[in-house]
Formats: sequence, structure tokens, C-alpha cells
Amino acid sequence: MSTAGIDGAIRGQDPEGARHHCLDALDAGTPWLEIARVAALAYGESADVSPEFPPHGLIALSAAVRLARHLPTKVQPLPVVEAVVVAARDRKLGGDMRRKSLKISGEISHLSHSFEYAVRAGAFDDAVSIYAGLLHEGKERAMAGDALFRVAAEDMVVGGHKLVFAVAAWRLAGALGWKAAGLVMAPAVAFVASGIRDPAAFKAFMAVLGREKMDLEAVAGNAMPADEAERTALRTAMRAPSPDACAQGVVASLGRGVTLDNIASLAVEEASARIDATGLYDLPAVHGLIFADAARWVLKFSKTYTRIYPAVQACLLLQSLRREGGSPPIAPGGDEFSLLDGILRAMESRKAQEASGLVRAYRAKGFPPLPLITLLGYEACRDVPASEHNLELACAVADEVLVHRPPVPEGMAALSRMLALSPRDRGAWPTLEKRFPLTFS
Repeated sequence: MSTAGIDGAIRGQDPEGARHHCLDALDAGTPWLEIARVAALAYGESADVSPEFPPHGLIALSAAVRLARHLPTKVQPLPVVEAVVVAARDRKLGGDMRRKSLKISGEISHLSHSFEYAVRAGAFDDAVSIYAGLLHEGKERAMAGDALFRVAAEDMVVGGHKLVFAVAAWRLAGALGWKAAGLVMAPAVAFVASGIRDPAAFKAFMAVLGREKMDLEAVAGNAMPADEAERTALRTAMRAPSPDACAQGVVASLGRGVTLDNIASLAVEEASARIDATGLYDLPAVHGLIFADAARWVLKFSKTYTRIYPAVQACLLLQSLRREGGSPPIAPGGDEFSLLDGILRAMESRKAQEASGLVRAYRAKGFPPLPLITLLGYEACRDVPASEHNLELACAVADEVLVHRPPVPEGMAALSRMLALSPRDRGAWPTLEKRFPLTFS
């Protein structure tokens, strides 16, 4: 089960070679998760991480591994193969600058404080080594996750990339069994530790908290579901004319006892609506939904009050994005398989409004979500690497429908619209489609 070719293609920035070697490895019987592991380690050691080169290959690998688990067995390797192509395309360090698996040991609280200091100082080499020392077992590993997500949520540079990459790295390391986790996560940790560059939204939130004298420990335990009035108030906050007004609206809901998950799930709904009302491939809006999904995941992971930060930042991020009115109507109905076929044809014909309307019709009929998620996840692999964000968006939508509870299914229509409008690159697709055919019985 040779995977040396995959390692070399990633380090040598050879996307086509990476795809070829992945297919050869699959032919030799290599499990797709092992291919992902080899790719993640090669990428972790060689990726050039700087403000202008965020580690997209890492988030693609993380999304692919998670999306694969929702797909039929014969199709599962497909997103992983295409994520490896993304990882190979990203810029790499020179041979004498390869990242090593260095680890600084010490007492957990001291390491945590040192890590946060290194992040805020922009000392990314130190931050990577310190963080590798934080990744122990059990409770201590959870503390390491909290430290990373806390500092990542403070900086909303490039639409919240830092938190998205941090969450993706953590989930990828977990999916790979935490073996060499420090190296797997190193590109994301280094990116988070590139200095605080866009703290404006976080400062707006903290200023409102200061004025309201709110006890974060108390509101982190809120248990009141959001009724329709609260949902309307939160939507109004996310559509407010300024970050300060948005922060005030969200903090007011927190003060009235609304649960954090209600806030985060409503942010996912709002982000989906933004996408589903656009007539173009809206990358900032796509980032908004991916960020809101990451924030919702942090709520499930963390037990500390700092899990509030990503949820509120999701609302502030949506406030900063443009909004278009209206939403597509529900298209005429049909049986389950005719609707799936219609959705596929509409996406392939770039009829974004029709695709979205048919998805709404599928949902209105009460058909099971998994076949639709399977179709959308498969389609998200067609245009990689030209549209690697489709892979990430498909994974976020699948998680919102199949993993998080209660589910937020609105993202499926938004995803179909983006797949219809996205940039295309079909050079390798005939080979991949033949190798990984998708059929519905």
C-alpha cells in the first residue's frame, strides 16, 4: 500500500500527480482514511502558512473526511482524492524550512497562557511548538481546544478564517486518531498565530458586554428556547446597520435567557438565506455559513463560557455582509427520484433558482434528507480544485442536517444554488465519475 507518491506530490505542488497517486493507492487497497492521514502529515510539515497563504488544503482534507462518512461506501474516497489535490496545489515551504514535530512540555495552565501570548504576539513558530505540548489526553486536550478556539474567535480576519481553520484542524486530527496531531494541526495553529489583525467585531461585542455588565459564566448556561419573538429580534440584530447595534441585539437576547445554540442555529439559517437570495457565487456569504457551522460545533465541544465568542461573532459576521431581498419559490413537486434528477439537471445547467426551488419542493414533500445530501456532496466534488469551497460548504450543510440537533436543513437549497453558480473545472471529472459512479436505487 504505497503512499510515497502522494507525499511527494503534496510537497512538490503537483495537483495532477496527487490525484493520480491517490487513485493508484486506492487500486492497491489503501483505505481512503490512510490516504487522508498521509496527505495531512505531508501538508502539515510543508505548507507555507502566512497571511497571504491560508491553509486551504487543511480545511479541504478535514471537510472531505467528514463528508465521506455521509456518502455511499463506493463513493467515499472521492472527496478525499479531490481534497488531496487542493492540498498539493497550496504553496509549500522550501526544503530547508520544513516544519518539524517539535513539542514544548510543561504544566497545562502555563502552556495555555504561553500559547495565547505567542498568538497575540504573532510568534507562530513558538505557538506551534507550545500547542503541540498542549495536546495531551482527556481533560487537558479539551483545554487545548478551548485555548485555540478562544484566541481564533477574537480575530475575524478574512471573514473568520482563523476559527474555521482551527475547528477544521481539530476535527481532522480527531478523525485521524490524534496520531502526530501537533503536526497535522500545525498549519492552522501557525495561521491563528499570525497576530491579531481584525479585532473590530470582538471589541464591539466586548464593549457592549462591559456596558451591560453581563456575567458571561451565567449566560453561557442559558436554557430558554427562542420563541418567534426572540427569533425575530435576533434576525433584526443580524441585519442591524452597525456592529454595535448587532452586538446590542444579541447581548439583549442573551440577557433574556436565549440558549447559545438557538443563536448559532439561527445564524446558520440567516447565512443560508443570504446565499439562497443571491444571483452570483457569493464567496463571503459561503464563508458566513461555514463560520456559523463551525461556531455551532464549538458550542457542542466546549464547556467554558468562551464558547459564547464564536456564536456572537457569527452574528456580527452576517451583519457585515450584504443582503438581498426575496427568496426563490418552491418548484412544482414530483416523486423523490424525479426531484433528485431535476435538481441535478438544474445545477448542471446553471439554473440556480430552479435548483434551489426543487430542493425546497423535496423538503416540502418530506423526503429523507440523506439522498439529497449524497447528491449535493457528490456534486461538490465535480469542480475541485477550482471550487474547493464547495467541498467545505457541502460538509457544513451535511453536518447541519445530519449531525447537529436540532437540524438546520435550510442550507441544502443554498448549497444547490452555489453548486449551480460556482466556477467549473471538469478536466478530471470524466475519469472520476467513471471510477466513482453515483446511483440511486
